[in-house]
Amino acid sequence: MAKNTNTPKNAPNKQNKKNGKRNLVILILMFLLLVCLFVVQCQLNKVKQQALEEQKLAELALRQKEILDSLRAEQAKADSLKAIEDARITDSLRRADSLRTADSLANLPKVNKDSLKHARDSIRAERKARRDSLDALAKNEKAKQDSLDKLREAENLRNSDKVPPTAEITPPAGRYYSPIKLKVKCDEIKCKTFVSIGDTLNPQDASKPIDYNKTGSVFFLAEDSVGNRTAWEEAKYDMASDNICGKNAYPVPVGGKTVCVDAYEYPNQPDATPKDMVSQEEAARICKNEGKHLCSIEEWQAACRGKDGFKYSYGNSYKQSKCNTNTKSAKRSGRKTQCRSWWGMNDMNGNLWEWTSSTSKQHPDKYLVAGGAWNTNNESSCSESKFSFYPQNQYPSVGFRCCK
Repeated sequence: MAKNTNTPKNAPNKQNKKNGKRNLVILILMFLLLVCLFVVQCQLNKVKQQALEEQKLAELALRQKEILDSLRAEQAKADSLKAIEDARITDSLRRADSLRTADSLANLPKVNKDSLKHARDSIRAERKARRDSLDALAKNEKAKQDSLDKLREAENLRNSDKVPPTAEITPPAGRYYSPIKLKVKCDEIKCKTFVSIGDTLNPQDASKPIDYNKTGSVFFLAEDSVGNRTAWEEAKYDMASDNICGKNAYPVPVGGKTVCVDAYEYPNQPDATPKDMVSQEEAARICKNEGKHLCSIEEWQAACRGKDGFKYSYGNSYKQSKCNTNTKSAKRSGRKTQCRSWWGMNDMNGNLWEWTSSTSKQHPDKYLVAGGAWNTNNESSCSESKFSFYPQNQYPSVGFRCCK
């Protein structure tokens, strides 16, 4: 009787277990279905990617076929011209044979000697004409073959060269006190250059200098002979009219005051040879005699770093081509036109180390020099130099500039 009494109570529990198993099976089936859908989606994406790659390959094959068809057309044209020339030469040979027949009649007693001479001259003329014609045909064939070779070479170059050129704008970004002429330079032959004033919507040819006298941004790019194009680059200009410093010197804000800093290394003249082999004491005396003073390290660094506090006068990344930092000697002042700070100072990175009026913190009896020389590479930044020198000594790689 106890067993019969418990059977109705256990029935719901068994039903619940069956339902739970059924639900679990359903969940597993749904999970498997989702996995299948994911796998199918992945396969579809893979098929789509393969289709895109096949389309690109088909386009490339079509382009190559067009080039080959063009070359075949040129070859067919050359063959046609050759056939025409061969026919003309064959006709000339027939005429020559007829003339030789006339020559064979020279033994006949009744043939006029003048007629025979004329026949021989005609044969010689025909032979010369035939040789000239063959030579001309050979030259023509060679010219056509050279043209085809150049086409193939140009196409191979176009397919292999995917690197865009390097462009730079001259004069570089910065503050100027008179109108300037903009020009974009490219490091490759047969390069097209463009500028766009204010934005990138109105590009114009920059192969010739462009007059400019406006504060704002100028965008520039270059395109090489096979169509590789640089991205638009921006150069910012500040066209000012308040130069209070006079000739070859420009104002620089330093610690809440304005200091006039020479634009070039002494003697502060463009294209002049900068003075080296000068002691710190002599440099300070020369600046004083000109009503100026030898720049302090703070003044020098402010002039070099510009309004944005760059590591180098032209930016935060070292670029060997910008300044004279990887050669065997100093260059004339201003020759490296890209080596100009925002405020207008030239050759502050490389060329010559420059004396300052500041002493070394570690060695108070020595003075700091700044900016690096012609062979210091990336150790030519605007930051304070680790080098210091005795003030009475002269060095072949050390010059100076003045401040006021």
